[in-house]
Amino acid sequence: MNSKIVKYEIWGLVFVCVAGTLGHFMYDLCRESAIIGAICPVNESPWEHMKLLFFPTLIYTVFEAYKLRQDKFNVFFAKYAGAALAIWTSLSIYYTANGALGKSVEFISIASFYIAAVAGTALSYALISSSIGRGMPNGISVGLMLATVVLFILFTFEPPLIPLFQDPTDLSYGI
Repeated sequence: MNSKIVKYEIWGLVFVCVAGTLGHFMYDLCRESAIIGAICPVNESPWEHMKLLFFPTLIYTVFEAYKLRQDKFNVFFAKYAGAALAIWTSLSIYYTANGALGKSVEFISIASFYIAAVAGTALSYALISSSIGRGMPNGISVGLMLATVVLFILFTFEPPLIPLFQDPTDLSYGI
């Protein structure tokens, strides 16, 4: 177990949890700024809430890649894989609970965020520690991160009219 990587991953988990929690409120606090809305949820749709996991992870990835640049060359791959797992975990818990209970339960939605953040961090740690994803996979992950940023921004302003993008509280879409 590499204590340096453990330290950075724990700090990353804390950062994602704190920034994601704060991010939930930023759009309203910033008077519905379109710039803030590009990276923070603008409504209660599952799609918009995926931003709470992705953008803090993206920010921390840049920091961690810089700090580990001498030791590890797969941080972008590991963090992108971790973010993807976190998003899928959160969505899986959300839709499974909603399907089983027939309604959205706020406590489960909130818990799914933190459970997903832990799952993503665990995968990220395992991949960074093992050095899986060096070279081309790491470079491709940078491209995938940028593409994901573009999709989040695009679908905030022009969301497809499907349930993933619909706010269940008022049935609206996007900004």
